[in-house]
Amino acid sequence: MQPRRMMAANRDRILIVLVAGIGDLILASKGIRAIRNGYPGAEVHLLASNDAAPLARNYPYVDSVVPFPIREWKSGRFRLRGLVGEMKRLRGRGYDLAVNLYPSQSVAGAFRMGCLLMFSGAAERVGIDGNGLGHFLTKKVESSRLSGRHVADAMVEIARSAGGLADNRGIEVFWGPAAEERCRRLMPAGPDGRRRIVGINPGGNRRNRRWSPANFGAVAEGLVELEGASVVLLGGPGEEAIAETIQHCMRHDVINLAGRLELEELACLISRLDLLVTNDSAPMHIAAAVGTPQVVLFGPEDPGTFHPYTDPKLYELVCADVACRPCGKDDCVRPLCLDLIMPEFVLDRSRRFLRGRSHPLERRNGSAMIVTERECRV
Repeated sequence: MQPRRMMAANRDRILIVLVAGIGDLILASKGIRAIRNGYPGAEVHLLASNDAAPLARNYPYVDSVVPFPIREWKSGRFRLRGLVGEMKRLRGRGYDLAVNLYPSQSVAGAFRMGCLLMFSGAAERVGIDGNGLGHFLTKKVESSRLSGRHVADAMVEIARSAGGLADNRGIEVFWGPAAEERCRRLMPAGPDGRRRIVGINPGGNRRNRRWSPANFGAVAEGLVELEGASVVLLGGPGEEAIAETIQHCMRHDVINLAGRLELEELACLISRLDLLVTNDSAPMHIAAAVGTPQVVLFGPEDPGTFHPYTDPKLYELVCADVACRPCGKDDCVRPLCLDLIMPEFVLDRSRRFLRGRSHPLERRNGSAMIVTERECRV
């Protein structure tokens, strides 16, 4: 009998900590599933960001989702009294094991995470020994073990160190029947395969991850004119103006759903697209999870670490060869990594994906294959 199976019986209540973005939740799904596989009889709770919590509640591998206002805490907008209340509620749940899946990106982030783990009250605390987080852990995963690996694989390794059992399935995303029904009503005409449906996602949680709306408009216009595609504009709350700018750049009509979809509905809709053209963003990871082909514009992030976690045949990375990548800045005066990418190139790659593909009507909650880093070029 393996040691991890012997220890599993003593861990009745487990807290998985993933207070990161929506895309990070999807990338973590393989690691979350590994924890459930390792502790099938345990009560598993997921501490998720307020942004990701609505989608996290659909995951069958957790018994409870605990929303946490990480954005407010990081920005200093969360009052101390409210923070103390959140910590007390965590501690009152009586966790035996707490696992931090997402690597802390800074000393400040590691300190915040360490406080969360300590206040959870868990006797065992597992995570990456980086940026000082190791001082708060009872079991440390050396950062050197994860160097150069895709972040999804890195989180699986952390889960394994905590007693999880990995499988060979990929990442996943889930939605409910209500989202399925509304998605069906919102889809444009032509799901019989005679008219391709292309999603355009021009948003992203950092400004320097966003390709120009005018460039997206040029690609969308070309796909309508040259391929007869129906174009759907996507975007989260606060990104409506970006989608409207694209509309104003175009002569042809598009369906603008920016700001109109719940997270579940967005996931369902992406599963029904013939192609997604997107920035490096949460919709990119959703497309990878459900098997939707995509052309991805990569800016400051390292594509080797964050590329779509899916079959290499289902995506094309487009990024400029610049010396300043990877870059941790939230903004940039002149983001050459995106400005050097020409619409004509993206249009050509998009048209290649569209040709010869049938409409994915039967795709549902998908799982992806493990992939290796692909060449990234313009």
